[in-house]
Amino acid sequence: MKKLWITSLVLAGLFLTSCGARGISAEDAGELFVERLVYQKEESKFAKEFRDGKQAGKELDENSKTFEENFAKGLSSTGAKVPEKQADELTKELLQQTKEKTTYKLVNIDETKTGATITYYVTGLDLVSAMQEMTRQLVKETLANPEVAKDDQKTLEATFSILEERVKAIKIKTDPVELKLHLEKEKGKWFVPKNQKKAVSNLFMSFISGSKDLDAMNKELQDALNEVAKEIVDSLDTLPIPNDD
Repeated sequence: MKKLWITSLVLAGLFLTSCGARGISAEDAGELFVERLVYQKEESKFAKEFRDGKQAGKELDENSKTFEENFAKGLSSTGAKVPEKQADELTKELLQQTKEKTTYKLVNIDETKTGATITYYVTGLDLVSAMQEMTRQLVKETLANPEVAKDDQKTLEATFSILEERVKAIKIKTDPVELKLHLEKEKGKWFVPKNQKKAVSNLFMSFISGSKDLDAMNKELQDALNEVAKEIVDSLDTLPIPNDD
């Protein structure tokens, strides 16, 4: 009887150990990854369920920091000094809007014994439309006050001021974009393979821009700015021609 009792305890211990090593499901891992990457939630759970979770979480946060560093600088191509305080507030506001307004869902999970390829539908912010409206308003202001157009610093400051308003009222994209991410699992712990770095970056940017990657966003932005340029030309064509007589 005693031997049977000891054997039962050993078997129970082995069963519990194997269950613990199994870790969370691929679906849960896919959701947990986005919650940590984009919304910066579930830090403790992520650290527990992903391999080297604390360090991996810090690496994911680099996506946010890199975006903050590059976004404001990208607004100025003139060499004018970027107002750091405004730039910091603007990027933080955009990231906050991302957390409040964007949504996602897992639409497919192709799972194997060692990992899973997860397909997401992401409904992100319509950053291109915000930039387009900012450009329209900036053109109006520079036409009304030519001094702004002559001074690179004033132009940059006006850009930040207008964009701040647009970001606070930013809308989400009408249609979601589809993205894939491959996660692998070892000894019950999930992790992101090194070859998925670009996929992680694209996933993060899809929430902020509503585009599947940076190239797609740049094309959409170029098309939007071309549309504004055409509107300006059309409006100038409708102005009366001055009479020299």
